[in-house]
Amino acid sequence: MEVIVKKWLDYAKADLEAAEVLSQHPKSHWSYQLAVLHCHQAVEKILKTIIVARDEEPKKIHDLVRLGELSKLEFSLEDQDYIKELNIHYQPSRYPDIFYKESTPRYSKENMEHHLEKTKKLFLWIKTKIKSKD
Repeated sequence: MEVIVKKWLDYAKADLEAAEVLSQHPKSHWSYQLAVLHCHQAVEKILKTIIVARDEEPKKIHDLVRLGELSKLEFSLEDQDYIKELNIHYQPSRYPDIFYKESTPRYSKENMEHHLEKTKKLFLWIKTKIKSKD
C-alpha cells in the first residue's frame, strides 16, 4: 500500500479506536460527545483515504456529505442517510461558541452507541473500497 494512503488509513483507524476507548471508559457526558466526534473524524479520514488512493488531493473540509460525493463511492440510501446524520456532529463538538441554526445535539450513552455501531459498519464498507497502486 502506498505510504500516504496507509498514513491516511492509519489516522482514520486511530479515530475509530479513540471512539471505542471513550465508549468503553466514559468519564462524563463529554466522553460521549468526544466519541461521536471521533466517529465523524474516522469517516472523514477514511473518505479522504479513498480520494488520496486515486491520486487526488483531499479537500481541507469536514463536510462528510461533500467528501462522500468527492469519493465517488456508491453509497446505499441507508449509508447516505447516516452520513448526513453524522455530519452535524463536527462543529458542536469542536466549537462551543458558535451559534447553530438547529439545536445543539444531545449526547448520551445510547446516542453514542448508535453512532459507534453505524460508523463501524460504514467504515468497514468504505475500507473495502480502498484501491492502492502497490
